[in-house]
Amino acid sequence: MTEPRPSSDPARSPPLRASQPSRSSPGHIVDERSVHDRDLDALIGQPLTPFRRVVLAVSGGSDSMALMVLVARWAASGRIPADVLIDVATVDHGLRAESAREADWVAERARALGFRHTTLAWSGEKPQSAVQEEARAARYALLTAHAQAGPQPAAIVTGHTADDQAETLIMRLGRGSGLDGLSGMSPARPLMPDSSVVLVRPLLSLSKSALQGLLVRAGGTWLDDPSNDSLDFERVRLRAADANLEALGLSNAKLALSARRLSRARQALEVLTQEKLTALVAVHGGSYASLSRQAWAAEPAEIRVRLLARLLDTFGGFARPAQLSQIEALEEVLAEGRPIAQTLGGCMVSQGWTTLRLYREPGRQALADAVLEPGREILWDRRFRVAYRAPEEGDVEARPVSVRPLGLAAYATLRDALDDAERPPARAAATLPSVWCEDRLLAVAGLPGGPLTDARFIFTFLGFDRVT
Repeated sequence: MTEPRPSSDPARSPPLRASQPSRSSPGHIVDERSVHDRDLDALIGQPLTPFRRVVLAVSGGSDSMALMVLVARWAASGRIPADVLIDVATVDHGLRAESAREADWVAERARALGFRHTTLAWSGEKPQSAVQEEARAARYALLTAHAQAGPQPAAIVTGHTADDQAETLIMRLGRGSGLDGLSGMSPARPLMPDSSVVLVRPLLSLSKSALQGLLVRAGGTWLDDPSNDSLDFERVRLRAADANLEALGLSNAKLALSARRLSRARQALEVLTQEKLTALVAVHGGSYASLSRQAWAAEPAEIRVRLLARLLDTFGGFARPAQLSQIEALEEVLAEGRPIAQTLGGCMVSQGWTTLRLYREPGRQALADAVLEPGREILWDRRFRVAYRAPEEGDVEARPVSVRPLGLAAYATLRDALDDAERPPARAAATLPSVWCEDRLLAVAGLPGGPLTDARFIFTFLGFDRVT
């Protein structure tokens, strides 16, 4: 990923929009007049100071350009911690001819504010359908990889506003989303299971008009993306319906307020779910989870669904996440109480007469081998962190190793040496990370009392303590 040279030809500059702010959303939470330096600590400082690296995702639109201005003002205030590194990244999706020049334009303005800038290119063949969804996934993948290349924990910071929150709520209502979806975008959301990279949205309390007003008073401009006028996209159609929605009392401000209240309810349920996970679920070295079917069935349906969702997320690794409707359907089947085995979200879920078990599904999604160097660590299948201790001086035996699933054949050679009470199901054990030097097995995670121990290798099951 290289940084393009800024364009110096004014004739080739992309079209700019330097207009007055759009119609203000009545009742938005924070007006542009209150965005003063005294507010920057609460608005920008508090969300960002926990991180060692801050990556501002700036497309050139009014929201992200205002974000860059606000962060620059905070940095100039002298209240920024000395160990916080801030830079700007622009993703060039390559979907429009002007995109490279627009990235150059953002780079020039970022450097004028004292920020280092990097352009991240979405290369390769582009999709023919679901373009916005695929572009969004590619954007966050590029930004996450960029953030991981520096000090951690790292924040990827976006300029999402109260208007975006309102649009998200309406879109999810149209899809029949549950409480979690209707609570809208969260102010912070981990992009990695160990929270080493977190998506931060500090401007959710501000309207788009507030940010545009801030830019205009600062003498700034922004790019006008023509896709924002295309009715091919759902969000554009929603914006076109703003006047009709407000006539019905559905202003962006009120919708954003509803999202915050639903988010509060969601947080309360998540606390309760975490308590139930601790009280009801046994995690066997990270190989599988088990719980009493009777205890699980005694919980309200909403808690049962949430418990299943957390278990699937914890053990499903890099498999495609299960949809809410699929989890609800599984919960209904399990609630009938009869023995059953079913796969979902990269997991095998089996229910006997007394016990419910869940573990990573072997075989369907091949887990690639990973090379682990001495003194390094890797995140393996979103479930385990595997560390290789730095070798002692003069240790000529230290060499790269391979981390891969244990497999059924290798587990068969270890099974008889395990205590009966700690022996996991073979298919669960087969998906555990194991360390190999060529064809020699050195260590395995999650087998208490197992015959293989090697102090050089540390396996950490991320479990339920990670933020989701």
